[in-house]
Amino acid sequence: MRVTLTRDAIVTTALSILDTYGLPDLTMRRVASALSVQPSALYWHFPSKQALLAAVADAIIPSLPPFHGRDLTRVQLWAARLHTLLGRHRDAAELVWSVLSLRRWESSIAYPVQDALREAGLEDKLARSAAEGLLHLVLGQAFTDDQRRQAVQLNLANDAPTDSTTMLDDAVALFVAGIEARMPC
Repeated sequence: MRVTLTRDAIVTTALSILDTYGLPDLTMRRVASALSVQPSALYWHFPSKQALLAAVADAIIPSLPPFHGRDLTRVQLWAARLHTLLGRHRDAAELVWSVLSLRRWESSIAYPVQDALREAGLEDKLARSAAEGLLHLVLGQAFTDDQRRQAVQLNLANDAPTDSTTMLDDAVALFVAGIEARMPC
């Protein structure tokens, strides 16, 4: 069955391949084959594999809750939502992390966290450090969760993954407490 070749169809197919085979096997050739087209047809919609990977990362993280003001509990909600979104797809944390490393900070999914922390009164440098640190905390936990799930599936580990959501919530709460300690009164 031939699918109309659109950006959305390509991203949907790439996401399906990611979930089934993982990031190492997400190739332009495999995506093209799944869509019954030549790999060169994909380049009409995406100038490079990296551009396709960026679109897949954007599909994984479509939106995160905005927040403003001094209520830093919203930071915890943001982190929990990001962790949930990353947990829905195989190798999502690795993919999103690699894509974010190539983007300007201003287009990062954590940039609004920096803005909110600045708005809450944290100085610019600390707001950026806190936002990046929080992003890395969540991506790192999601990456660890994914690797652990895969190890269990491959019988490389005997035990089920721990309750990482509770661990992440505790870590983010500690992180937020540290941010609050640096806030002006």
